[in-house]
Amino acid sequence: MNYLRLPALLGILLWGAAAFAQVPIVTLGPAFEEPGDGWDKLMQLKNGNTIYLHFSKKDGLQVSVYNVQRELAVADTVRGQLWNAGDMESTEIDGIYEINGQPVIFLQQLVKYIPVLYRLVLDGQTGKLIREDKLGELPTIQHRSVFVQDNLASHDCYVEKDPNSDYYAVALFAGGAIQKNDSIHERIQVIHFSPAHEIINKGWFYLQDTSYNYFSYINMTVQGPGKVYLGTVGFNARRKDSEPWSKVIFSVLSPDSATFAHHVLDYTADFGNVSGCIQVASAAEQVRMLLHVPAQQTDGSSGIFMNTFNASSGKLRKHLQLSFPELSKNVQLNLGYKNDYQGTPQRLLLNEDGSSTLLMENLTHFKQGNTQINKLHTNLGDIGISLLDTAGRESMTLAVSKYQVITGICEPFQLQRRNKSEWIFRNKIAALNTNTYLSYDYISVREATFVLFNDYLQYLDTGGQDKVRKPLKYAADANFVCYRFYNGKMERLYLFGVPEVTKGYACMMGASDYNQHSRVYATIMIARKGTEKKACIAWVKF
Repeated sequence: MNYLRLPALLGILLWGAAAFAQVPIVTLGPAFEEPGDGWDKLMQLKNGNTIYLHFSKKDGLQVSVYNVQRELAVADTVRGQLWNAGDMESTEIDGIYEINGQPVIFLQQLVKYIPVLYRLVLDGQTGKLIREDKLGELPTIQHRSVFVQDNLASHDCYVEKDPNSDYYAVALFAGGAIQKNDSIHERIQVIHFSPAHEIINKGWFYLQDTSYNYFSYINMTVQGPGKVYLGTVGFNARRKDSEPWSKVIFSVLSPDSATFAHHVLDYTADFGNVSGCIQVASAAEQVRMLLHVPAQQTDGSSGIFMNTFNASSGKLRKHLQLSFPELSKNVQLNLGYKNDYQGTPQRLLLNEDGSSTLLMENLTHFKQGNTQINKLHTNLGDIGISLLDTAGRESMTLAVSKYQVITGICEPFQLQRRNKSEWIFRNKIAALNTNTYLSYDYISVREATFVLFNDYLQYLDTGGQDKVRKPLKYAADANFVCYRFYNGKMERLYLFGVPEVTKGYACMMGASDYNQHSRVYATIMIARKGTEKKACIAWVKF
């Protein structure tokens, strides 16, 4: 078994080994003021341009276009006729994708308590708004929520794009309590779109036998013009006789049908608080659905289930609860653990043959403070990464020591949703301004593997005096580091310069974008010297 690991506090610097692995090359764009309130996202387009989107509470949507030479070519503000750019506090991002060579933004905005989904299509050269469309709306949010056995009926809009093509789908979930005159067949709709934004299919989602009438959304994926795969938890407000409260359902919408074919997973009886992701392994003609069920983390079990379906029929081939004995040995040997590693899944990287890489993170929640705005917190702890073969067995593991804290709840699969956002504005309260700087990124190329995150200076500096690890709380204290792993070795790199007490470099990782084809990682870097701060786009070639 191969182990790659980072010691608990201080890395061992292997500067002499640099010639044996790819050294990242950094290009910096022109400097600009540190982004203020809002939310930020970078996009690397196929034409070579980089789009910087800044969603500002004050100014709406600001778009900057950097050309192939990394020069700022366009800076403009986008305003539309349908959505209200002045009411960004009532807005969330449901997806940002490149479709047909153009940046496409899916915004959900509350209009008199009605969730409305809009699509904005921008020009990839000028950043101008080409078209805006209203894709659908939901009933009012002023309804009684249905929450049973840790399952909440979803009342939301969801957008997912095929990672291998420009086809995408929109799901509209109405999750309020069913009223007397409601049609249970018309509460959830999925719309399948072509790269030209034309509707190629619509499907209503419901169970023919009405065994479950409420549904909690897990995830959805699209396979070109063919299939749309959807995972949900079905449940009822009241238990029917001795039937389970809930079950996970895997459903398939085919292009020749307006209704879904459903496959109920009997082993998931009474599962609650389920999260997960669905991906297609094309070469193996499989669809994988990874589930995380915290209540199943008993007696050393991971609570993480890998389900394999036939891509054509949608039928379940097999399922297994994943285990991580080698990762547990890794953290016990190198990070001082006494027990097994039980991290939360944050992202699944599925290969076409069915092998995969599972990115995990230790998440622990706690309460502190007397007000609702800062009462709930999440510790984002050590990183655990497992490379799994086609049977779900570990072939290699990484364990990295990390300690961060965030105000609010960090949900599972947060890294999977980085092109989306539960809308959180950065503001003057420093403790609420760290979301985009926390967690980590993982990049794997043929020559090496890289783990990127922000950390405290004292834990990067050999011979530091503070031996008691404290969580990274504030962006002003963060410094960006890159750990390179290859041939069982580890090296720590400073991509922008060695941080010091009076100067440092942090990255807005929530805004980052990695182009696997060009092997370029684009991020927003904040450089500080004393009290002065400047930002710039950084392109890192791995």
